Amino acid sequence: MALALLLSAGASRAEHLLQRRGRTTRWLWLAAIAASVIVPLAWLPGVLAAMPAEQAQLKLGWFVLSVGMLLLLALRSAWLLSHQRRWEKTSLLGTPVFLSGGIGPCVAGLLRPRIVMPVWLQLIPPRQQALLLAHAQCRLAARDPQLLALAYALLVLMPWNLSLWWQLHRLRFAIEVDCDARMLAHGHALRDYAIVLRQHGQYYSGLTGASPIVLNAPRALRRRRHLMARFTRNQATNLL
Repeated sequence: MALALLLSAGASRAEHLLQRRGRTTRWLWLAAIAASVIVPLAWLPGVLAAMPAEQAQLKLGWFVLSVGMLLLLALRSAWLLSHQRRWEKTSLLGTPVFLSGGIGPCVAGLLRPRIVMPVWLQLIPPRQQALLLAHAQCRLAARDPQLLALAYALLVLMPWNLSLWWQLHRLRFAIEVDCDARMLAHGHALRDYAIVLRQHGQYYSGLTGASPIVLNAPRALRRRRHLMARFTRNQATNLL
């Protein structure tokens, strides 16, 4: 856990520097997660061999937590698959999407991610529909669902490490900021985009590779708007 704390502190510092230069930070946090898991695993055989017999329950606890998280991921995947049967395939502004009664807006799925929009989307102005659709398309292009799935796969190996969960939180935020920059680089107006995020963004769990349109905590949205206001067009274009 000490290594994960050090990597978290270093990645946080590097994130601020990269953000000032308009650079992506998603790979920084993914690297921090990977190093926090892989490096300790290299020491694991020796540590387990030296562990006293009376501490065997720690090994069991680790195993139970990992299996429990794996089962949770499997259940969430099964839940998503069960809902997919009720989705209606349609077209939104010329783009194939799936309409759902209770999920979205999001990009759902791992091997074949799909754009999922709620049925109420048909009731909002076309301009706002276009912004939400463009956001989802940015996610598909950046392979956000696969990136989040990889991060969760690493966490399964050490679910007890609280620093890893914080790194995952920062990774998710970095993914959102990267997508915001891509939206601006494509020429979407900051004011219109920020309004759509505030009014229609919905958090959706990444446990199954489903990627959220927005982390909708007010503080997170304010931070994202602040970062978007600092992006120049050239900096945003670096992320395309």
